[in-house]
Amino acid sequence: MDLQLLISGISLGAVYALVAVGYAVVFSVLKFSNFAHGGMISACAYMGYYFQRAFPAPPPFYVTLLFSAFAGVALSFLIDTIAYRRLRKQQSPAIYYFLASIAISILIVNLLSIFFGKNLYAFPPIFTSTTFYIGSIRFSSIDTLILFVSLAILTFLILLINRTRIGLAIRSVAINSQTSRLMGVNPDVTIMTVFAIAGALAGISGVLLAMKLSVYPTLGSQMMLKGFVASVVGGLGSLGGAIIAAIFLGVIEIYITYYLGSLSTPIVTFGLMLIFLAVRPVGVAGKFAQEKV
Repeated sequence: MDLQLLISGISLGAVYALVAVGYAVVFSVLKFSNFAHGGMISACAYMGYYFQRAFPAPPPFYVTLLFSAFAGVALSFLIDTIAYRRLRKQQSPAIYYFLASIAISILIVNLLSIFFGKNLYAFPPIFTSTTFYIGSIRFSSIDTLILFVSLAILTFLILLINRTRIGLAIRSVAINSQTSRLMGVNPDVTIMTVFAIAGALAGISGVLLAMKLSVYPTLGSQMMLKGFVASVVGGLGSLGGAIIAAIFLGVIEIYITYYLGSLSTPIVTFGLMLIFLAVRPVGVAGKFAQEKV
């Protein structure tokens, strides 16, 4: 049982990590909390849901995942064009970005509620069997798939950030955009790349969360709160710290839910976060951002 709980916790934490990294990668460059990411996750969950149901024979899972990822990129570009690009040109304070992201998130959630209602939609089944056994231990097919997909994507993203020219450009703009421009890096292109990464992660995490929890308008907003907690505990702007904190959060949440009940989970989770921040406010990765808006 403990092993099953651990696998479920790591699987849930891996999805939280996708959410947290999508949040952290924008914060690392633009230094603002992009709460519109939660609305994007909800919108992509609906798009993945209807795409999966649009064909007489459901497409393979990876096709739906790719479709949702590209839809997330397109939605991310649209939101940037509507809400953030003019603010960047005017060099507006970070609080304006924060307010714009909140407005976009609320707008998306309310539009989804108007068009689709507040009902829960079960994502079309991917497997014929919901469980499988290794020896005497039972595993959830969905949890195992989510775990492997999330870890593969997170590994790819870490390699992209740390081992490629694109990642070098992102890291340089995150440190100082003006200096990076003098070194031949185009900050505008880099920022668009960051939004593309965040959008793809929103699309992927939206489908994975829909498979595990169902589709409803506030799905992304609720997960965004978990991603925000993981990002703060991990160290604002740190991708590695956000991943570690998110997986830890998922494991803790599963164990608390099993032994103490779901009502105790938020109390313990946020209580641990407050204690952690009191002891180590710079986060797991030791990074601390001066602008936390």
